[in-house]
This record gives sequence, C-alpha cells and structure tokens, in this order.
Amino acid sequence: MCRAKPSIWRETAETKLIVTTGRLTETPAYSQVMLSSSPILISGVDIVVTVFAFITLAGDAWFVLVGLALLYWMGPRYDQSVRPAAVFVVSLAVVGLAVVLTLKTVFALPRPSSTPLDPTTLPVVIGPFVAGEINASGFTFPSGHAVAATVVYGGLGVVVSVGRRRTRYLLAVGAILLIGLSRLVLGVHYPRDVIGGIAVGATIVAVGLTVGRDVDGLRPDRLFGVAAVVGLVGFVAASNGGHTRELTQAAIAIGTAVAGSSLWYWHRQRLIAAPPVSFLLSVAGLAVAGGLWVSAYAGLLSIHETAIASGLAVSCILLLPLLAAGVKKIRIRWP
Repeated sequence: MCRAKPSIWRETAETKLIVTTGRLTETPAYSQVMLSSSPILISGVDIVVTVFAFITLAGDAWFVLVGLALLYWMGPRYDQSVRPAAVFVVSLAVVGLAVVLTLKTVFALPRPSSTPLDPTTLPVVIGPFVAGEINASGFTFPSGHAVAATVVYGGLGVVVSVGRRRTRYLLAVGAILLIGLSRLVLGVHYPRDVIGGIAVGATIVAVGLTVGRDVDGLRPDRLFGVAAVVGLVGFVAASNGGHTRELTQAAIAIGTAVAGSSLWYWHRQRLIAAPPVSFLLSVAGLAVAGGLWVSAYAGLLSIHETAIASGLAVSCILLLPLLAAGVKKIRIRWP
C-alpha cells in the first residue's frame, strides 16, 4: 500500500469534506485518507457557521474599540476631521452599551437553547474558537452586536467625510446586515433580537446626530453625558434585578462616559490639534487601555474599581495624542 499526501476529498453523496492524512483506503462511497481511526468530517453547515463566527467578531466590543482607538490616534495622518468623528462614534458606542444593558435587564429574555453544531467535531485549530462564539451568555434582547454594528459602522458612514458618501453608506449597511445575520447563523439570537437591535442602534444614531452636533461641529461630550445618565438607569435596574453581568456593564458605561465627557469638554481643541500617534505608542496605548477594560469586563474588580478602571481606559485613549505631542517636542529640542 502506498503513502498518500495530505489531502481533502469531496463526498458526492452528502456534500461533506473529509479532512484526513495518512494511509489511503477505499470505501464504497468515496476514497479517503485516514488521520486516525476516524476521519474529521466538515459539513457545509460547519463551514458556514465557522465563516460567520469570524464575521461576528466585527461586532465584538474589543474589535470596535480597538478599531476606533486606532482611527482616533492615526486618522489625522490622512484627514483632520477623522479624530473628532472617531471620538463621536466612541460616544455613540458607549450610549449603545448603556441602552443595551438597560433593555436586557428590563426584558430579561433568555437566549436560544439550541446550537447549530457540535464544536467538538471541528478541527482542533478552529473548534475552541467557534465554541466560544456559539456559547453566548446573558440575556438576548436586543442583540448587542446588532446595536454595536449599527451605531459604529452606521455612525462612521454618516460622520466621516473620507470617500464618497454612497460608498460609505453601502459599506455600513453591508456590515450591519452581515453582523446581524451572523448572530442568527450562530444560533445566539432570535430574529426579533437582531431586528430590534438594528432599530435601537438606528435610533441612537439619529438622536446622537441631533443632540451631539451644534454650530461648532460634533459634540461627543454631550453624548457621553447621555450615556452616563442611561448607564445610571441601567445600574439601578440591574441592581434591583440582581443581574451581576449587567451591573458590571453599567459600571463600565458610567465610568467611561463620565471620563470621556469631562476630558473632551475641557481639552477638545488641544486633542483635535494634537499630532497623529505613532504605531509604537499606539501599541502601548492599546496594551494599557485594553488591560484596564479586560480587567473590568472579566469581573476581576469591584463595582467601584470597574468604573474607575473604565474611566482610566478611555482617558488613556483620549489623552494619548497629547503624549504624542510632548514626545514630538522633546525630539525637536534634542534631536
């Protein structure tokens, strides 16, 4: 018997991919290469669910926060209007967090109990990742990912002036629909959750554009203030309901909102005029801010410490351009 190279064979009868390696054997239905006594079967459903597990990452809190932070820090390299637009969308996202945790606490609806697949049947390189995406916890209505996608990508499409408006709108709508669909494919939400989340997100953007703009331009400090008030309502509701997860999120929203509103109100002009942040300084900023937020989200801190850590995290993001300006002055003086 000859040795076969690692390969992928398609089964014509059931449209399954047989991912195997090792010794070639013959069966009545198809030829396959054995990895061990059992081949790894990847069905069409497995592939679709895995693809949408990656798509849903674009609506994760860490993903949008990292993206918005980098846009805020580095965006002025290409367009000066990007920095205030980025912090405006950050304030929309914090309002979204506050509204979602409040609504989830009020409705307290359970998530779907079934899952689209058994992740233990997937290859070991992707199984744990997919398992993490389909085993969501917390309440279901509205979909936080749908709200986040709408306020972040919809908000960017509206307030960022780079590129053609029609292109920005199409990209925003595409991202919102794909992320919303991913929540249904992964089986972590019902259709009503996604539709409701998009509606809530669109409402937040509409209200944000009304409250957060004046003759002087964008006013994210006002939206941070709105987020603080809504977060406080959510905090009371979560405390009365005994919902620990939502209580932690409320503390995060309040701490982030209070610090963000204060800093942008008092230092707005200096922050807008500050130079772009270098790549290395951005990495350091992400490490510090990310570490603070991860500690808060992971429940490693008390409620008071969670609010303080969240405030420090957004302060790190907003004030980093001033540090970049200081570094630039030092380099000019001592080349």
